[in-house]
Amino acid sequence: MRSKKFQRLGRMKNKEPMEIDITSLLDILVILLVFLLKSYSASELKLELAEALTLPESRSESLGTDTIVVQVNKERKIFVNNKVIGSAYGGGTKLNDLYDVLKKMKAEKEKDYKETKERGPASNMDKEMLSRKKNLLTQVNIVLDQSLPYEILRKVMHTSAMAGFPQFKFVVQGRDQ
Repeated sequence: MRSKKFQRLGRMKNKEPMEIDITSLLDILVILLVFLLKSYSASELKLELAEALTLPESRSESLGTDTIVVQVNKERKIFVNNKVIGSAYGGGTKLNDLYDVLKKMKAEKEKDYKETKERGPASNMDKEMLSRKKNLLTQVNIVLDQSLPYEILRKVMHTSAMAGFPQFKFVVQGRDQ
């Protein structure tokens, strides 16, 4: 009996090592990697809220793109990219302080876009960046305190559109569903 066991072991020593085919496993891992990279978003909107600002709630989970952020707090102070620029008091349909700042920012964005376009895209990444810059030429994120009347929202939207930003994204606080 012992001799048979040794004979079997002897046969196994003479055989070449077995190879395992992991091609299908690698295919699956590559597909998973592609889906994970596709779902990863490095451009989430990070926003510092202005003082005395309470956001309305919403069920939407999509954030606006990283562009110009116009905020109006309870005291009707207007912030553009976290800098106080004036107030939302006064008659008329246009907020002059906001208009002046947005018009200046629009000119800067157009200049930056034109310079990037003149260089010409060197790769697909440059084409995507150029496309993104073009989209940002007309967008503005609006953040308003929930206690403000609709009249303020209308003035902010109207002024933004007059300054060259006719596309709006409203930033609200998300709520678990």
